[in-house]
Amino acid sequence: MARVAMRFLGQHTPIPTSLPFDPMLRLANARKSTAVSASTLVLLLLSAAATAGVIITGKAISFWFFGPLVIVAAGAFFLLLRSETKRPSVPCWLVFGAVAVLMVIAVALPPRTSNDVWAYSIYGRIVTAHEASPYVHYPEEYPSDPYFPRAKRGYHNIRSVYGPVWTGLSAGVMEIANENKTGARLLFQGIAAASVLGALALLWRRTKDAAVLAFAGLNPIVAASVVNGGHNDALLGLTVLGGAFAAPAHPIIAGLVLGLGASIKIVGLLPLAAVAAWAWYRRGVRHAAVLLGSGLALVVAGYLLAGGRDALRPLGRGSRLVVGHSFWFYPRRWIAASLQATGLTRLSALDGAGHQIALYGTGLVLFVTLIVILAHFRKQRPEQLAGASLAPYLFGAQYTLPWYPAWLLPSLATSRKTLLARLVAVQSVLLLTVDPDRYVHIHGLAGNVVHGLKRFGIPIFEFVVIIGLVIGGIMQLVRRRPKSGRAALPESVLEDRATSAVRG
Repeated sequence: MARVAMRFLGQHTPIPTSLPFDPMLRLANARKSTAVSASTLVLLLLSAAATAGVIITGKAISFWFFGPLVIVAAGAFFLLLRSETKRPSVPCWLVFGAVAVLMVIAVALPPRTSNDVWAYSIYGRIVTAHEASPYVHYPEEYPSDPYFPRAKRGYHNIRSVYGPVWTGLSAGVMEIANENKTGARLLFQGIAAASVLGALALLWRRTKDAAVLAFAGLNPIVAASVVNGGHNDALLGLTVLGGAFAAPAHPIIAGLVLGLGASIKIVGLLPLAAVAAWAWYRRGVRHAAVLLGSGLALVVAGYLLAGGRDALRPLGRGSRLVVGHSFWFYPRRWIAASLQATGLTRLSALDGAGHQIALYGTGLVLFVTLIVILAHFRKQRPEQLAGASLAPYLFGAQYTLPWYPAWLLPSLATSRKTLLARLVAVQSVLLLTVDPDRYVHIHGLAGNVVHGLKRFGIPIFEFVVIIGLVIGGIMQLVRRRPKSGRAALPESVLEDRATSAVRG
């Protein structure tokens, strides 16, 4: 159990080495090119084809056809990673090309499940067409707006929970698209696709490893959910990766890029704090202060320009939402039942329970994130630590959606062999399977399967991972220091022992 817990963040038993660990090193693949394995090529094409099938068919197929497509796409994806780890043969351009084709398909077709594109649109229209603030005014105040009917009903009475940078970008998109709905959709989906390809380009340049690119881009959730849905989470993932890569040599740029991500979604503050902790240990107090200060300055300035407290107030209501596949779902029910027994109405009881769960969930996420950062900021590279800092939210928050893994898949790609990276990949597939927007009402055996996975399977999985993160982190904090001449290197360094290190 102890050994498994220590592997959650990719730590290994210390080994003798004379190589100093420098997170600034760019690891370039030194293996000589070999002929592409036929089986590996088949796995690549099979995963891409099945993912394309998920996108093209959308809601038009039953769960019994959708499920096998996801299994084939995910199974081929995991087998491809395993094959490339044992015997690398696929060139980076081939993986990049396959992902690029999926991006084209995902952008060409309207969103198959999520309606977030139209939420972005109506919030942007509130700024451009109605000259108001989406942090103060509700979409339902503008029922005659052509985008209002397309926004999901749940957004009608919800003010924007997105950061000022994304609100400004949404306003810019709507300024260009105006009332051209197809143009608006393509622009938002195009931003998501460009963000994914941009992250792959950074990883390609840094690692020259096709498996790294596959981990970040070929996961079926990336094209089928993140890009097809036009979600801003892909852009957040790009900023996390780019800011972490810039951290060793360019603290101001790193801070601004990470601050940009936090101004898209407030959860981006977690990797900003994690990379600042890394910078303090590896580069000194001044380096860390410049990085953290520039990032926070951008976030604060953005929110002040957006309305100050008015821009932050909608986050309170958003934090009270609880999804059915979270392990907080049943505790919210139990708290609501106890509140209702005191005489409150059902609606008031649910709201009160949501408020309590928001406090518990946020507290848990921050506590586990702190443990993760403190336990590993001395050993992991900045992008690995940035990705790991977002894992507690993905597994432990009360409100997570299928496109949220896009925050950390690019950053964890360089440590794809670690148990944490594998668990994140598994979680992303599970979230895609129970996407609440795909099958709203599903009955019979299929309904029982989805219900069991949503109410019990995923919550238990999430709870076990959170416990593992806590145990693994605490063990790293209290374990003995390695003996003289023996350095505890993170797994990502061990796996690249055969590569040549070039200054980046």
